[in-house]
Amino acid sequence: MATSSAAPPPYGREQHDLGPGPDGGARALRPLQAGEEQVLGAALAAIDPWAAYRSSSAGLARVLAAREDGAVRRANVIGDRLAGIVIVRWPWLAGPYLQLLAVLPDHAGRGIGSAVLDWMAAEAPAGTRNLWLCVSAPNIRARRFYERHGFALAATLPALAADHIDELLLRKRLDALALDRDQGAGLRPGAS
Repeated sequence: MATSSAAPPPYGREQHDLGPGPDGGARALRPLQAGEEQVLGAALAAIDPWAAYRSSSAGLARVLAAREDGAVRRANVIGDRLAGIVIVRWPWLAGPYLQLLAVLPDHAGRGIGSAVLDWMAAEAPAGTRNLWLCVSAPNIRARRFYERHGFALAATLPALAADHIDELLLRKRLDALALDRDQGAGLRPGAS
């Protein structure tokens, strides 16, 4: 039986090495293991912004366990310890959409979020113009984090996920990255 040598779709590889953390622990993304959606659902329901949305742990666990075409769910791990979760949708408006990036409080400040954003840009196929995400308007800390990583406000989405909270759609332009990749492959804008 012949095996396929086709590359996995963007964000489709099972395991992604995110490099060592500041404490030397290996950071990685991998598929969720049985029961981790419940652990993460309970942890997220207790912290903002999910607590502000009044999200239930069972409801969050269902979202985390769901299987959908075009959505990749990966556990963030440091060594063998669960540190959070990431969900990326592809394709979405000429680039991937970071649907969820959650880092558990015990693992905050270890560079996981920055490593995930770097991974998201690196996994984007040539020609990708944008990285997208939404952040809750009251979540100033997250908004500043994303702005430090080159994301800018694209639109305000009033009461998108809850009547009492607006969402901010943020975009990071990747024009220079896309152009560099295209030129590296012998492609130039306007070339046929």
